[in-house]
Amino acid sequence: MNDEGSGGEPQPYESTASLRLARGPLVAPVLCRVVSMVLARANCPMDRLDDALLICDALSAHTPDHVRDGSLAFALSARERCFELRVSELPHTAAAQLVRDSVVPGVGNVLERMADELRIEPAGDGKHEELVLELRF
Repeated sequence: MNDEGSGGEPQPYESTASLRLARGPLVAPVLCRVVSMVLARANCPMDRLDDALLICDALSAHTPDHVRDGSLAFALSARERCFELRVSELPHTAAAQLVRDSVVPGVGNVLERMADELRIEPAGDGKHEELVLELRF
């Protein structure tokens, strides 16, 4: 199978992953590695990969403060030059607090600054909400 288009550049793959991580020191490295793999398959440029990893660092630092059962749920999707990262199963109001917690002195809000779109959606179960971040490349 040839992965190259007519211009000789590799064609991006659609790629998805779901993660449930126990709160602890491995959240950041595991989340960053899985995000890197998903974005590599989508032929994401390095500057946007760096932005995605900064988002992962901010989420890893603050999401554990907002979960009740000790685990964090993420859904990742890359398609057509767009990457979507969902932080799932957050208690009500936790997503907005997570965004507020992601302010770095001298830099501002990392999530709002790095993502092209940031939104909070109700989860399908009616009990939780999701923080959705999109990066375009």
